[in-house]
Amino acid sequence: MLNKINLGMEAYDSSSGMLTENHPLKNFKTNLLISGGGRDERTALLSHVLNQFYARAPDIGVLLIQLGSNEDTYLYQLDKVFEYGTPELNIPYYAGHWFNMLNRDRFMNYMIAIFGFHYEMSFVIDNLTRYYKRGSLPSSIIDFLEALKRYLIEHPYHEEFTKGNVKSFEKAIEIFQEDPILEDTISIPLKGIPEWLSLWKKGKKICIDLTKCDTFQQRLLVTLITQAILKHVDQVNSDIPTGIVVMEDVDNIMEKLPYEDYKRIFMSNREYYKAIIEESYVLTPKQFAEVYGDDNYLMNVQLEEIFFGLIKCEFRYRNISLITVCKEPLNIYNCVSNLSQIKLHID
Repeated sequence: MLNKINLGMEAYDSSSGMLTENHPLKNFKTNLLISGGGRDERTALLSHVLNQFYARAPDIGVLLIQLGSNEDTYLYQLDKVFEYGTPELNIPYYAGHWFNMLNRDRFMNYMIAIFGFHYEMSFVIDNLTRYYKRGSLPSSIIDFLEALKRYLIEHPYHEEFTKGNVKSFEKAIEIFQEDPILEDTISIPLKGIPEWLSLWKKGKKICIDLTKCDTFQQRLLVTLITQAILKHVDQVNSDIPTGIVVMEDVDNIMEKLPYEDYKRIFMSNREYYKAIIEESYVLTPKQFAEVYGDDNYLMNVQLEEIFFGLIKCEFRYRNISLITVCKEPLNIYNCVSNLSQIKLHID
């Protein structure tokens, strides 16, 4: 039993083809979904599973990302808690000091998604980052966004497109000008990697407490946390998980998108859409919002795509075990339930 984890309830074991409470440690190189019941029941089940890991595999690091409540932190036998708003918590907007092709592509995709920039902005970010030498990305996200805005103005696309996207950059800049705590939290340190990431890689049990953040802040920070992990954890072949990441109470940050509504509204606006495409070939962020009836359309669909790739490939290739906890799996991104090999649902 030393190489098995007791789940506290039966779940299908794909390796044996049986329902069992005790799953081989190797099964956790994939995704585990905990759902249903009341929050206290989900918390009790999560703490049981994590305590099993502590006993059976004490050298595997655990990163608990708290989004809903921090009242149950004492249950998890943590080595250290990093709380939002304290100087100790640093979640840089880029966790590194140089770019290769893979890192640059990931950085572009993440920046576009978390701010809801237009897809075409990947070319602007790509061109701008090529001007930065090793270690020279601005520490402040405001300085980086200002540089993006200047670059787009100096290298304009279609006039309406450029004007609309400059406004998107200005809107993003205002977010951080009005929230210096958030700006400080995602600044790039002069050297080294964030302390929480270093400790987690060494096998420590770490908590990042984001319970004081609103939904936008949580989406931003959780996405940047995953970017930092992917940058500093290499792809490996291993018989057991290399680390565990827990996302607790994801109901808001992974809320299921209203694709049926998007389709219905798009169909009612299709003539408007055709007219724009014939005139300028691409839509501005504002026009996307009008066509699909959602001011956050670009952000929403791109963030879901980020998490789809994260769960399906990126964590899997690194043997990182992702534990996702929610109330109702039907109300969050489809990819979470579809790509979770172990599912624990409390009736």
